[in-house]
Amino acid sequence: MSINAADYRSMRMGTIPKKKIFGGAIAGWVELVGNSVEEFEVGNEVLGDLSDFGFGGLAEYALAPCKALVKNQLECYLKKQQHYPLQLLQALRDKGKIKKGQKILIVGAAGGVGPFATQLAKYYGGIVTAVCSAKNIKQTRSLGADHVIDYVKEDFTKSTESYDLILAINGNYPLLAYKKILNSDGIL
Repeated sequence: MSINAADYRSMRMGTIPKKKIFGGAIAGWVELVGNSVEEFEVGNEVLGDLSDFGFGGLAEYALAPCKALVKNQLECYLKKQQHYPLQLLQALRDKGKIKKGQKILIVGAAGGVGPFATQLAKYYGGIVTAVCSAKNIKQTRSLGADHVIDYVKEDFTKSTESYDLILAINGNYPLLAYKKILNSDGIL
């Protein structure tokens, strides 16, 4: 995988991960499983997030608990399309529990990850509202966003609209701002 925001921020602050190896986001193939592991087998394509488990992903091999991993069930679809950042599958499908018809807000929809997030959210049947700058509105709509908010002209955090799932890619807003526009059983 690559260095993500959690890695970068830890490096800048001089914080060394528990396992002494950076790398929160991982993707690859299962090489070995423990005796009690039932949900994975050697050869499964997986992706995961080790940030709650001491990091350790920037290595040739990473040790991960099962709950940090998910199978890449969209492998065939993704190979036909562009290669989406694999951690988006975990964020939207597994952690976010995305369902058809849900209202999804993607903040940072035109950056490096946002366009992929918009397409995946639409693939899963979400009603997508994307936040980006005016210069990226046309592109964001062409990727499937149902609604687009220009963050320069409109403060989406003060909207009366609420969302079932918010994917905050750029992290430029306080968590409380997101909480105000998140449905009571929504996921950020």
